[in-house]
Amino acid sequence: MLIYPPGEVYQRAEDRCQINVKASVANSLRACNDLGYVASIMKQADFLVFLKDYSAHKYSFIDFENDLKRENPDIVFISITNGSIFEDINTAKKIKSIKKDTLVILKGALFFNPQQDLFEELDLSDIDYLIGSECEFIIKPLLEAHYNDKTALSKIEGISYKNNGQWITNKVNSFNENLNSIPFPDRSLMENELYINPATNRPMATISTSRGCPSSCIYCVSPVISGRKVRFRSPQSVMDEIKECVNQYNIRDFFFKSDTFTINKEWVISLCDLIISSDLKGKINWVANSRVNTVDDEMLIKMKQAGCSVIALGLESGSDDSLKQMKKGTTVEQNINAVKLIKKYGFKIFGFYLIGFPWETKEHLKKTKDLIFKLNTDFIELSIAAPFKGSELYNMVLSSSNHNDLILGKDSFKNVTMGTNFVSREELEKFRKDIILRYHLRPSYILKKIFNKDLTFPLFINYVKYGLRLLKNVIS
Repeated sequence: MLIYPPGEVYQRAEDRCQINVKASVANSLRACNDLGYVASIMKQADFLVFLKDYSAHKYSFIDFENDLKRENPDIVFISITNGSIFEDINTAKKIKSIKKDTLVILKGALFFNPQQDLFEELDLSDIDYLIGSECEFIIKPLLEAHYNDKTALSKIEGISYKNNGQWITNKVNSFNENLNSIPFPDRSLMENELYINPATNRPMATISTSRGCPSSCIYCVSPVISGRKVRFRSPQSVMDEIKECVNQYNIRDFFFKSDTFTINKEWVISLCDLIISSDLKGKINWVANSRVNTVDDEMLIKMKQAGCSVIALGLESGSDDSLKQMKKGTTVEQNINAVKLIKKYGFKIFGFYLIGFPWETKEHLKKTKDLIFKLNTDFIELSIAAPFKGSELYNMVLSSSNHNDLILGKDSFKNVTMGTNFVSREELEKFRKDIILRYHLRPSYILKKIFNKDLTFPLFINYVKYGLRLLKNVIS
C-alpha cells in the first residue's frame, strides 16, 4: 500500500516546500508522483500495488482502516512532510495495531542524513525503515535486502534502519545521474482528477524534468537533498511522458517540476522545439518555475509557443539586504526587470515572497510590501520562513532558540513559531494577513479577474473557491 494518509492536505511529493495546501493562499494540489514512481518500480518487481491519496479525497481514517483490513498488505509506504510528521507516525502506530507484522516505511526530506537528535525527538518505534533520499532509486534494493539479505542494508545510501534496536543511518554521498532510467509514474493507479489546474479546471499532471540546485538560499533544502549539480532528464524523455499523459489519460495540463526549470536555456529550447514540432502544439498547457536571472526574450518566446501559460518566480523580498543575507543570488532590480519581461510576452506570473528571517526589521517588511504591490503579479504567496532541518536557516535559528520548538510538526503557513530579532511572530502573522487581504480585495485586482478574456464559468467558480479559502485563512 502506497499512501498519503487521511488528514490535512499537504504537498507531500514536494520535498522542497511540503506546504499545507489548504492553509496557503493560491497553491493548488499537485499529483502524488512519489507514490506513482514507487508503484511503477514495484509493479516491475512483481509486487501487487494499492495506491491512494486519502487526504486529497477527504477520506477518513475509517476508510483507510477498511482498506487496510481488506488489502492485508505486507508493506505500507507513507510519504510524510515536516508539518504532518506526528500525524503520520500515529498512522503507522494504528497500522501496527491492526497488523503487527506489516512493514512500515516512511519517506521524506526530514530523514535525509538525519542527526541522532531526530530519533530522540520522534517516536519511531513502529517504523521499520526511513527513506530520506530519492526513493525511486532506493525502494527496490531496500526491499530486496529486507527479504533476501539484510546485511545488504548497510550498502544502501539514503536509508535509516534498525540494528539491535538502534537506528543506523547510511549517509548519502552521491546522487544517481540517470534520471531517464526511472519509469514514468503509474498514473493508472493515481486518481488524476484530484489534481486540477485551477486556471482550466482540468486534470494537471506533474512531470519532473530535473533535480538539483546550485543555489545557496539559506531557507531551502533542495541543494542538500537533491545535490548542487543539476541532473536533467533528456528533452525526449520528458516529451515521451507528455505524450503518454495525453494519449493514455487525456491529460493536457502540466506542471513541470524542477528546482529551476529555466536554469539551462539550451535544454529548455530543445524541449520547447519538440513540443512545437509535434502534433501537440497548441493543445497542451503548462506551468513552470523560474529564477529572475535565468530568463531572456528568446527563451520566453519559445516557452509561449510551446504552451507555457504561467511562470512562478521566487521573488522573496523587496529588500536587497534581505536577498543578500538569504543568499538568494538576485537583486530587487532583477525582480522588477524579470516581471516586466515576462509580462511583455503575456504570461501569468505567480510571485512567491518570504518574510520572517532573523535579521528582518519592519523596514525590510515594508520594502517587501511595496514590491508586492508594485509588481502586481497575477497570483502571490506570502510565506513566513520556516527553518527546515537540513537548511542553513535551521542552524542559524538553532543557535538562538530551543530546537524542540522550532519546526517539527510545523510549516510555512501553520503553527510557525519563529519571529525575527526585531519583529514578533504575532506581528509577522498580522503583516502577512493584512497584505494578502489588501492585495486580493483591490477593486482593480477583482475587475481584472472578472473581465479576463479567458474567463470561463469553471474558472470563475475556481476563483470563488480560492477567494473563500483565502478569506477563511486570513480572517481565522
